Amino acid sequence: MTARQPETLIPAAVDTLPISVALLDDDGTILYTNRAWQEFGEANDIEVRPDTIGSNYLTITRQAETETAQTAAAGLSEIVTGERELFEFEYPCHSPDEQRWFLMRAASFSDDEQRYVAVAHFDITDRYTYQRRLEESNERLQQFAYVASHDLQEPLRMVTSYMQLLERRYSDELDEDAEAFIEFAVDGAERMQAMIDGLLAYSRVETRGRSFGSVDLEAVLDDVLTDLGIRIDETGAEITTEPLPTVSGDASQLRQLFQNLLENALQYSGEQEPRVSISATRDEDEWIISVSDEGIGIDQEDADRVFEVFQRLHSHEEYEGTGIGLALCKRIVDRHGGEIWIDSIPDEGSTFSFTLPADEA
Repeated sequence: MTARQPETLIPAAVDTLPISVALLDDDGTILYTNRAWQEFGEANDIEVRPDTIGSNYLTITRQAETETAQTAAAGLSEIVTGERELFEFEYPCHSPDEQRWFLMRAASFSDDEQRYVAVAHFDITDRYTYQRRLEESNERLQQFAYVASHDLQEPLRMVTSYMQLLERRYSDELDEDAEAFIEFAVDGAERMQAMIDGLLAYSRVETRGRSFGSVDLEAVLDDVLTDLGIRIDETGAEITTEPLPTVSGDASQLRQLFQNLLENALQYSGEQEPRVSISATRDEDEWIISVSDEGIGIDQEDADRVFEVFQRLHSHEEYEGTGIGLALCKRIVDRHGGEIWIDSIPDEGSTFSFTLPADEA
């Protein structure tokens, strides 16, 4: 039996796809449509069927007087005339029984000096629904952030202030137990304040972030080292760094990222003086930045937990902290389209690595 050539299989293969596909010539005339395209026209009872071979798809699209159709027609016209090579557009296609969303994608290509345009419509209802739910979740997070920044912080400040006032005014009348109780109360309120501040910063990574631009990581690190200067001197830390690149990102958030990772390395150094090294490696269109220390390390099975909110591996008595710093690092890296991970060996140290997009400007 003679095998069929791949080009003879293409129409049959495209017919099996759940994606509506059409092929146009360089005037916008329909040369081919697959089964999904034809069934879509039938199911939606479109008067001027968009699946008729020989019809002009631009003309059909312009006949619909909706804003959606006009936007699609304008973008498609630019593809047909060669003004652009790719056009994407999301649009609703609602019926009385259900609401669905689609992505239209059009691209031009050439074959033997003849230009053609491929048009496809993807059903993105599930993705669209997920995005809307995510946006609603972010809105609720912002509402929480507002409450945290206003309604919760003021009572905490009041508790702290009155406890401190009580200690100053009646210090001569308090025994050791009373002083200890006041100290515990103040410490708890201050830790709660720090946790609220951390949650507030965590919730605002997306909504309060600045637009991306060229960021010199050398300059970012210099600023962070200046801010941590006293802590570095107090701990006797030795920090070495290789040349760092310029990346695309939010300078303020990347500064927070470096500061959190360095503070983490300084805090979990164990009994020895901290030794921290920072390096950068190019990997195609992104950079891998690594912050390594020789501290207490962690079990590799806990590698994912450290990036979750409030997931502390040590008690507050052992090491101070809110349990939000590394979660904030992950959220910042996520916003930059990168990944962050940790390689660690207990009692030998940890290396936090993350990727950032290279700056191509």
